[in-house]
Amino acid sequence: MLARELRQKYLSFFESKGALRLPSDPLPTDDPTLLFTVAGMVPFKAYFEDRATPPRKSVVTSQKCLRTKDIEDIGDISHCTFFEMLGNFSFGDYFKKEAIAWSTEFLFDVLKLERSRIRVTIYEEDQEAYDFWRANGMPHERIARLGQKTNYWPSNAIVEQSQGPCGPCSEIFFDLQPQLPFDQDWDGEGSRWLEIWNNVFTQYTGQGTGDDYKLIELPKKNIDTGMGLERTAAAINNLAGPFETDLLRPVIAVMEQLSGKSYTSTPDSPTDIAFRRIADHVRAATFILCDGVTPGSSDKGYILRRLMRRAIVAGIRHLGFENETFMDRAVPGVVQNMKDYYPELVDRQEAILEAVKLEETSFRNTLKNGLARLEDALVKGTLDGAEAHFLYHTYGLPFEVTAEVALERGITVDRESYETAQKEHSEKSKNDDVVTWVVTDESTKELLRSLPHTKFVGYDQVRTETQVVGILQNGKPLQELAEGEEAELILAESPFYAESGGQVGDTGTIDFDQERGAGVVYSSLFEVTGTHKRDGIWFHHGKVTQGTMPLHADVTAKVSAERFDIRRNHTATHLLHKALRSQLGTHVAQKGSLVAPDRLRFDFSHNTALTDDELVSIEVEVNRAIRRRLRVEIIETSQEEARKHGAMMLFGEKYGDVVRMVSIGSDYSIELCGGIHVASAEDIGLFRIVSEGSAAAGVRRIEALTGRGAYEYLTGRDNTLKAAGSLLSAKPEAVPEAIERLQAHVKELQHELKSLKSAATGSLADTLLAEAIEKDGYKVIVAAVETDDVSKLADELVGRIGAGVVVLGAVSGEKLVFVAKATKDAVAKGVHCGNLVKAAAQASGGGGGGRPDFAQAGGRDASKLDDALAAARAALG
Repeated sequence: MLARELRQKYLSFFESKGALRLPSDPLPTDDPTLLFTVAGMVPFKAYFEDRATPPRKSVVTSQKCLRTKDIEDIGDISHCTFFEMLGNFSFGDYFKKEAIAWSTEFLFDVLKLERSRIRVTIYEEDQEAYDFWRANGMPHERIARLGQKTNYWPSNAIVEQSQGPCGPCSEIFFDLQPQLPFDQDWDGEGSRWLEIWNNVFTQYTGQGTGDDYKLIELPKKNIDTGMGLERTAAAINNLAGPFETDLLRPVIAVMEQLSGKSYTSTPDSPTDIAFRRIADHVRAATFILCDGVTPGSSDKGYILRRLMRRAIVAGIRHLGFENETFMDRAVPGVVQNMKDYYPELVDRQEAILEAVKLEETSFRNTLKNGLARLEDALVKGTLDGAEAHFLYHTYGLPFEVTAEVALERGITVDRESYETAQKEHSEKSKNDDVVTWVVTDESTKELLRSLPHTKFVGYDQVRTETQVVGILQNGKPLQELAEGEEAELILAESPFYAESGGQVGDTGTIDFDQERGAGVVYSSLFEVTGTHKRDGIWFHHGKVTQGTMPLHADVTAKVSAERFDIRRNHTATHLLHKALRSQLGTHVAQKGSLVAPDRLRFDFSHNTALTDDELVSIEVEVNRAIRRRLRVEIIETSQEEARKHGAMMLFGEKYGDVVRMVSIGSDYSIELCGGIHVASAEDIGLFRIVSEGSAAAGVRRIEALTGRGAYEYLTGRDNTLKAAGSLLSAKPEAVPEAIERLQAHVKELQHELKSLKSAATGSLADTLLAEAIEKDGYKVIVAAVETDDVSKLADELVGRIGAGVVVLGAVSGEKLVFVAKATKDAVAKGVHCGNLVKAAAQASGGGGGGRPDFAQAGGRDASKLDDALAAARAALG
């Protein structure tokens, strides 16, 4: 059975049981405790923690996951960094009975596995799980009772008094050596039995500490399961490991074709290890890049770079790719092999290839420098682990390469100290700036659990009548806000756009009018300074500037006029994206954006700085689209239909089954987007690029203005031009010509000044030569001078002095500069310029030195010039 068949059977099976099939989340996660999604349940933590309402009480997914904990083991026959996790989840819907029954049904009725090759483990005190397994035909001897370490989530939860949701689990194992007698006393260890499925029964919450610790039954019990697609596919097909499956073997086949070498499935062959490492790392890198991450020096970018560099080194050392890039030729194999379930790989292939080629080319240059640096380091005869880690972190030189080269010189590198340095670096690289949205107050949890998702009406309205259903201040619920207090209001309906997709959150006001008898109306006003969302709930941050704001107040929510500028800028980013791809190539892909009322910022994949001509062409194309009055049409449709229309799907964005497709000019620009847009491109008015630069390696950034902002920018430039014309006594259109004339005049004056300085220097030289003193058969000049070029003056003096030494000192800003030069005759008689300037520098708080015939130095205290020159004279003896 092909792995893709196993995936489809699993998803279809649980759909038939009422689960909602959801697409995979992107690999990068907004979970503050993680860099990447490491398990199928990660996207659903808010549902498990009862912080949000799921779209359905049971879902099923095949989730992309990335784990790098065992990265050093990648290349063996079993470990992978990237894998897919099949999972079925229940949020207060079905529980243990159904989970075990359906696991049995899927394994034996759908996959047709032999019962003799399956056994299960349960938590030793979970009699309920035992009874359900027995009821579904699992023999007693094939149900192993194990302790908290292996069969509880979190591991050892009761012993360690874990706080929060927890529960027992039941793991399902597949026999890899069915020819052996059944081992009834198995303890859960060993290589014979491979875990293929885990059912976690989250039925308790841990509370208290010490003797007061207890497990409390959850009113809403959950199911969290995970089945590794690659390892399960390998097991049920009697394959040696995931690299023999249809998910990875075709990638190895591509590498065989490119390298001219053969893969033999040998566990310890260096060549086969390289094949497996490259296959895993290229696949992982392809998916990470597809989800919008770019190689970098920290966090997600560092993980990506590390994977790519390990693959590149393996290709260079073992597959013969010493002088040519290969990852860009391997990526299409991954895309071709995975495109049936991940069609976005095809859409983004060109951008992925561009990033891969850039990184590999850059790394190969770095690697050469690293090997050269290693050779230099080995000269001293030793190399410690910290130095080896420096070579890895700075030049990407893997430890095994460093150790191998060192061993050729008879030098052993300490692995333990290398790993210590690596651990210290990892700790320093952790992102300390991530803000965690954690609710600890029980009353707040209860409030958020009780609220339905905020109904967003802002696509069609900028004003709506609604109700305050929640007030949060510093994470705690309130009944009322007084004047001057800041808080977050939660509304039943909201016209305010919550920050997402690069578009800033709306600002505005929330008004509350109440009658307090005799027809007197009191007005309260809450000024909204920002809007964000979490788990389907909109939070309106701001301050009561008038009156009071009570819970359950019927209010009027009004979005500020800035919304119109935001709309212009957002639609303009779509036009800019289209123009960039048109002018630079289809490898261009959006890597980030900011849509604010006063400006827009657009980051995109491209390797080189844009020329002035390219920027002009892009700006012209955007403005041409604006003048064409292209209509903006927005519809909701399925992902499949949007893809048929050629809609752009942005890197790293999570899309549901129903997507919002924004089309400009019917088919001029089509993107999936949840933002706010103008009705017609002509509403943008004017588009102006104000800057272009580098945002990261392989990523460029354009900042631009539209509408009112562009008009004000150009008006300011026009006023500046007029002011310049006034200073130059020229009309604005004649300013360039006037500046040219002025520059020519300045050049003439500079030439005259240079001539005057030369004459002055000559005159000064004459004076100093006349004041030179005789000493031991040579002349001595020690003097303070005022000149821009002390060294040039010293050259002239030495050239004219015959036999002698010159020591000059001059003030440069708040510091001193000393220059000493001597003829061969003076040096032969013991003169040493280095000693002379050293003495002068030390006398003025500085330092320096040099050769006997020439030296320079500096002093820190300009007031000590005379003392410094006196010290130089004294040094002559």
